[in-house]
Amino acid sequence: MQEQLSLKWNIIEYDDNTLNQDIDDILLSRFEDDFNFEKTLDDLHNPYELKGMKEAVERIKKAKENGEKVMIFGDYDVDWVTSTSILMHFFKKVWIQASYRLPHRIKDGYGMKPYFIDEFTSIWIDLIVTVDCWSRDLEVVKKAKENWIDIIITDHHTTPIVSENDDNILDYTVALINPKRPDCDYPFKFLAWAWVAFKLMSALAYEFMSKDDAEKYIKESIDIAAIWTVADCMSLTGENRIIVEAWLKQIKNSRSRGIKKLLEQKIHEDLDSDIFGFLIWPRINAAWRLDTPYKAINLILNNSDSVEETIEEIEMLNDRRRKLTHKFFDDALEKINPQDNIIFYHSSEITHWIIWIVAWRLTEKYYLPSIVLIEEEEKLIASCRSPEYFSIVEILEKYKDYFVAFGGHKQAAGFTILKEKFEEFKNKVLDEVNWIDFAKHKKTIKVDKVVELNDLWFRFLDKINKFRPFWLGNPKPVLMIKNLDYTKIAYLGQWMEHIKMDVKNGFKIVAFGMGEFMDQIKKSEKISIVFELNLDTFNWSKNIQLNIIDIINNWKIY
Repeated sequence: MQEQLSLKWNIIEYDDNTLNQDIDDILLSRFEDDFNFEKTLDDLHNPYELKGMKEAVERIKKAKENGEKVMIFGDYDVDWVTSTSILMHFFKKVWIQASYRLPHRIKDGYGMKPYFIDEFTSIWIDLIVTVDCWSRDLEVVKKAKENWIDIIITDHHTTPIVSENDDNILDYTVALINPKRPDCDYPFKFLAWAWVAFKLMSALAYEFMSKDDAEKYIKESIDIAAIWTVADCMSLTGENRIIVEAWLKQIKNSRSRGIKKLLEQKIHEDLDSDIFGFLIWPRINAAWRLDTPYKAINLILNNSDSVEETIEEIEMLNDRRRKLTHKFFDDALEKINPQDNIIFYHSSEITHWIIWIVAWRLTEKYYLPSIVLIEEEEKLIASCRSPEYFSIVEILEKYKDYFVAFGGHKQAAGFTILKEKFEEFKNKVLDEVNWIDFAKHKKTIKVDKVVELNDLWFRFLDKINKFRPFWLGNPKPVLMIKNLDYTKIAYLGQWMEHIKMDVKNGFKIVAFGMGEFMDQIKKSEKISIVFELNLDTFNWSKNIQLNIIDIINNWKIY
């Protein structure tokens, strides 16, 4: 095994012996001996294995029988949009009197607020079904119960069900469905939240429909659950792999006309899960971040003729998102101190809608935790990202008394804090992490196979594609060509942020986001490239494309 340092200062780990190994055997070694590539939707676990599912189903049945008003309430980001789409479409299908409430990202912030209970009481809501939230909102749950509103909490975050004062949230809810509940024995713990919604919908479908109709409806509903499984960065193992693979096979028959329309220029391709990352996810995000969540949910639920107009509006929002991201990321690079163990970037001009993107890009570039903040009257609102070796939410948990609100996961979180408390909080956090040697945590990119350029033909790509879908838990194979001899190199993109290369056999080679390294690459007669292999179908033709992940100059070799 050898290691080299890349232009991005990543550690590239590779073994020259893989040159003689078959790619099939290399990829097969990722899986357990008994792994079954043929699993279908019939192999999904019974939704009633989730703790609280029985109670939730019985309460929703009662709501339908009595004509009660049901409110779906959740967070305001993409998982809420997708999950609400699943439940809302089903409730309408079976004539449950339901509506949904969208909290405002700026005015309402993170978490549940007591005034929502006042609002729901005033319009005579009988039952609230939460989406991806409320596991921490004990006081609000109590207030709902005091106002004779029943609550079903559905969530997937790791959280205790007993508060610091030993008050059990289960005492105030009809049901709490969460595969990560300490007392839940559900076999697969890594469900995205849309999966939890899908499981609830599946259990209800068999209650309100015939067996054949329920199975048909469930199959037609997998697209939204699969989309968020990828978006929520869930490992494509177990049930997650089953549903995403099933979605890709039937993507042409998506129930959502909005999703079908969005994909129509790509629908002829042999698609993989990254279709979400570069096509669907940015547009859904742009819709709810730069406008309202209603526009994003309308894209998914809308089957009317106005879907073309919705997509046109979303495309404009996505273009605006790209321009704003470029502007503030460049500003951040000028102002931050990369020597800090946690990067803080604060701008009075940055928008609420892109602080998370800037935080994510800073973390990608420096492989450090990043906190990006925006001012909102007397408060600061933050979006946080961190590499896999560091849990940003654990740090926030330690200093939660400083916050108006906070929440999140190991690698992605957010909080709201009063301006007057921020500097003290920031100094405490930097002192907390000062002892950690962040510099030793260089990102290691493990090469699956060293290849020659002449190896890369369609048969080789076909072998790789047998192991799709690729995502976390089963990433695309990383390949390496040593001492590549390219014939031409040029900038690509509006801001010269990308690079394209030509080689003698005509393959298309693109290095996305590596424009800053152009001068360094030109200084080297030959380079070694680390890349993923893809099929380029631009203008309806099919060509081999190498998407470069990183580059090693000959002067970097040690």
